[in-house]
Amino acid sequence: MAERVRYRTKQQELIRDCLEKHSDRFVTAEQCMDCLKAEGIHVGQTTVYRALDRLTEENAVIKIPAVDGAGAQYRYIGELRPGSPGRLVCLQCGKIIPLECNKLHGFSEHILKEHDFALDSSHLIFYGCCRECRKFRETQEGLQDRNEDE
Repeated sequence: MAERVRYRTKQQELIRDCLEKHSDRFVTAEQCMDCLKAEGIHVGQTTVYRALDRLTEENAVIKIPAVDGAGAQYRYIGELRPGSPGRLVCLQCGKIIPLECNKLHGFSEHILKEHDFALDSSHLIFYGCCRECRKFRETQEGLQDRNEDE
């Protein structure tokens, strides 16, 4: 069966432009719609979600899945270079760090051999807490412990 031709609509471009303007942070689909409305652009909710899904598939956007009832969040990152091994995403500050590690190949082999699952390294995203945010949190916890001791 022939592969469907993917085309871009004007609305998809507007959604991409909106995300690119706010690429310093994660936004929800609703925030994206609000941004477009503020510019006098009306785009339907279904169109926004479809465009966000497509941009995620194209590796132009990182998606943090919905957690604890909150909506999924999206952040424009541009195009990943071919063969890029993935990203590390800080859930505290939103920093995105390119993941370049010589252990990934072994990890991918382990997953395939032991779990019979082939990873797509161009879509690897690990979520966690970056060094700066961990240091900040440790400092805050240390201050809190001192205050409780007084």
